[in-house]
Amino acid sequence: MRIADLTVRDLRLAFGQLLAALFFFVLVWKILSPFLPAIVWAAILVYATWPLTAPMRRHWPPLLAACGATLVLALIFMLPVLFLGMALGTELHHVLTELAQRDAQTLISASWSSNPWIQDILKQIPASWKVLFRPGALAPDLSAWAGRIGMLAGSIGRLAALLVLVLITAFFFYRYGQELLNQLRRFVHQVLGQRGDAYLQTVASTIRAVIYGILATALAQGALAGLGYWVTGLPAPVLLAVVTLLFSFLPFGTPLIWGAASIWLLVHGQIAAGIGLALWGALVVSWIDNLIRPLVISSAVHIPFLLVLFGVLGGILAFGLLGLFLGPVILAILLAIWREWLQPAAEGEV
Repeated sequence: MRIADLTVRDLRLAFGQLLAALFFFVLVWKILSPFLPAIVWAAILVYATWPLTAPMRRHWPPLLAACGATLVLALIFMLPVLFLGMALGTELHHVLTELAQRDAQTLISASWSSNPWIQDILKQIPASWKVLFRPGALAPDLSAWAGRIGMLAGSIGRLAALLVLVLITAFFFYRYGQELLNQLRRFVHQVLGQRGDAYLQTVASTIRAVIYGILATALAQGALAGLGYWVTGLPAPVLLAVVTLLFSFLPFGTPLIWGAASIWLLVHGQIAAGIGLALWGALVVSWIDNLIRPLVISSAVHIPFLLVLFGVLGGILAFGLLGLFLGPVILAILLAIWREWLQPAAEGEV
């Protein structure tokens, strides 16, 4: 009876500890969940820039090295993204506000009156549809869209707050990153044993491959878009190509540039060039993203191309922009586990 009582007490104690741990985990999750995107982004960016900041850590005091590394991170990643986002929101708000104040018929006639092909198409529009082109007919819709774009521009403040949190978190990662990494390695080793080191190496290799894929995709999209701008005769094609390259780091960023350029060509009566640039952007510039990035990741970490493609696309759909990293990393770990399970069976067959 004494052994049975002791076993029951042990079970109750273990169950109580489990409930306490779960309750504590829920509380920690409730507290930290709003800041998880900032923490994850800071970890990824610190890992990406860790080799660049190695001379600072070797020759500077730890606190000063962390400050310098954080400044480098802000100059490389944060300030361009914030500047481009603010400029985009402001320009879209001004453009749509101006369109809302202009007459739709005046806009069409001023842009396309010299094009007989467009005039022939407009003459064939049924009379019931021409009500859309009466003075002021589209103004309410355009005003509504202008208001929505204004709200979008207002959300730039939330983006700025996220960037500030990322920079603050990155500072502490630079300052205590090596200690945190050593603690993580010990924790994974205690939980998973020797396999934990291999899984951590898989995560590191995959994140590095994703970064290389992003850079390669940005260069390719900038070069292809610049070729399209040059062929269609747009002014400053090199500058537009550089802007396209920078916007390629944002989700659905490149269509904003070549789409605006196509609309500019159409409004100025260059119908063939505008349609051609739109097709080039949709079928080549934006589509190449789905080819180069998975190809670079697949060749760098030796993962099947199709699995990487599903990891990138599915990760973005599931986690947003963070899924660009989380999707391939999760599937890479799954593939490592799968290969590890199959290895003993293959050795047994041999």
